[in-house]
Amino acid sequence: MVKLNSTTAILSDLDGVILDIDYDIKFWESWLPEHIASQSSISVEEAKSEILTKIDIQKGTLNFYDLNYWDDLLNIDCMQIIKTKKEKCSYIEGSHEALQKLSALQNPKYILTNGDPRIQEYKAETQNFLEFFDSIFYSMHVGYPKESKEFWTLARHNLNLDFEDVIFIDDDFKVVTAAAKAGVKQVAWITPGKNRILQNEIKTFPSLANLVSEITLL
Repeated sequence: MVKLNSTTAILSDLDGVILDIDYDIKFWESWLPEHIASQSSISVEEAKSEILTKIDIQKGTLNFYDLNYWDDLLNIDCMQIIKTKKEKCSYIEGSHEALQKLSALQNPKYILTNGDPRIQEYKAETQNFLEFFDSIFYSMHVGYPKESKEFWTLARHNLNLDFEDVIFIDDDFKVVTAAAKAGVKQVAWITPGKNRILQNEIKTFPSLANLVSEITLL
């Protein structure tokens, strides 16, 4: 059960909670290697292996998410590659309906994302997720990823949050752990196939739709 006051701020990740993260995976594991292979003498599989090795090195840092970093490192234009594809981002099953239910609540609502602002704004041209939130808070604008304690200090200050009256929702275990360590009272980890409470009081839910169905207003 998720218990909210009328003032509880709802903070949600975007990719993997609201939008299907397979879209991003296709870029990194298919579209980008195919592009690099087409511009060089290596195979798609060789390009993929090299890219994933470089990605692993940057996990947990802003570089991992920053398309400008990858543009410079690989001598490419990530956004141009993405925009040439007919496929667009899509909602996770049930997430749009869950957002519609949340929109009936007067609670403040914010997206907190590590994603590059350019790709998130591009996704917003296809899907209408922004209309359900008061604003979107980018880790790149504050200089720290959500995995860091500094991010949470800045989020609390910039969004005027009381962590005792907040729920944060994310699909990345390192991120939800960082939020819990920062003092966020209610933390929800979206992880398919699980529905339990971890030792650190992080609650798990298979989907945003499942979480929303369990909300009780105090």
